[in-house]
Amino acid sequence: MLLALALRVGYVETTSFHAIDDASTYTRLGAMVARHGDYHTGSGFDSGAGGSHGPTAYFPPAYPYFIGLIDLLDGHYKRAPAWRGERLGSAALGTISVALLGLVAFELFGGATALAAIALAAIYPVFIELSGTIVAENLLVVFMLASLWTALRARRSAGRIWVWISATGVLTGLATLSHENAAVFAIPLAVAAAAAAGRSWRRRLLGALTLLVAAAAMIAPWTIRNAVELHHFIPVADETGITLRGTYNEASASDRRLPYKWRFYWSIPQDARVKQRAFHEKEIPLSQQLESRALGYIGRHPTAPLAVAWSNLRRMFELRGSYAWHQSAQAIGLHESDAQVGVISFWVLCALAIGGLFTAAARRAPPWLWTLPVLYALTIVFINVETPRFREPIDPFLLLLAACAVRTAVGYVRSRARLEASRLGGDPR
Repeated sequence: MLLALALRVGYVETTSFHAIDDASTYTRLGAMVARHGDYHTGSGFDSGAGGSHGPTAYFPPAYPYFIGLIDLLDGHYKRAPAWRGERLGSAALGTISVALLGLVAFELFGGATALAAIALAAIYPVFIELSGTIVAENLLVVFMLASLWTALRARRSAGRIWVWISATGVLTGLATLSHENAAVFAIPLAVAAAAAAGRSWRRRLLGALTLLVAAAAMIAPWTIRNAVELHHFIPVADETGITLRGTYNEASASDRRLPYKWRFYWSIPQDARVKQRAFHEKEIPLSQQLESRALGYIGRHPTAPLAVAWSNLRRMFELRGSYAWHQSAQAIGLHESDAQVGVISFWVLCALAIGGLFTAAARRAPPWLWTLPVLYALTIVFINVETPRFREPIDPFLLLLAACAVRTAVGYVRSRARLEASRLGGDPR
């Protein structure tokens, strides 16, 4: 853990960073939260997402509130930018994620594999690099791993099982408030809660409902805030229109270097009039227009989602060439040389994870565990996969498999050494 913290803080202190795109918005919203306790964008031009005016609910609140807390602690909310403090906060989140991954591995596979998982996560270049950026996925991974640990802990805590299940629900809600896609985690975690609650169908149903109610209770205050501020029912965020249209449009489809590469709608020629009208629109109507245009494009090109998914699936595994990961790194302010190290280390991790798939330990893990990364992948491959950012919640599961492979390999070597020592009449240790 000390190594994990030292590597992440060292990376922050020895690399330059400039917040652009989403990172810039997170910094701005965090400063607003520190000053006013909420998004205080005003009602003028560009106060909403995409150039609209009025209150905004485009970005889920958990990460901006975390940034606001960091700004309050270091006093920088009065004088932006505060990137160094926010990057150090990300380094702290990265270190916490390493610890939580170890706890999850301990519950699943025991101490030796947990130690391997912590060691691999501590030195994994992708996680070190992301700890030096300002992205919401850093907080999402913390809540995701914490919810996994409490769900697994509930299996052997008969006396406090409802406390652990409720905690899992709370953490699932917080994960959803970090990134709206995390709502899909409620499905496998509800299955885990039902299995931990008991054998009768009533207890199983009560376990699943307890988790879902706890998750909904965490999300409800923000949903109420959105209803009051924007006068619409928005459970978490209203990002669907801008997000979908960024992928499903003629300009992205005709991109020769990276077909269906996501782009902001301002750079889509067919949406020039929408851009002109956006300055007079509020956020919800603008989002609805863009969503309608995206769905219209899909209606005219029904195979487009399959083409997008195939392209993004290859992009997820860094198989779309250097241009793809160059663009992804640039979008989050990651240096090209660091991104290249991350790509190579990811391929090494994949090789270890493939080996881990064939270990007995991996086969003993509950099936619902492996559905989490699959469900999350399904929420992004049909829209946009910028690596390593959008893949960050998936990599911990690859690390778990890699730890199984390392532990099995070490065990095999040790057993062979014992047999050889016994054959030679030496010390069997």
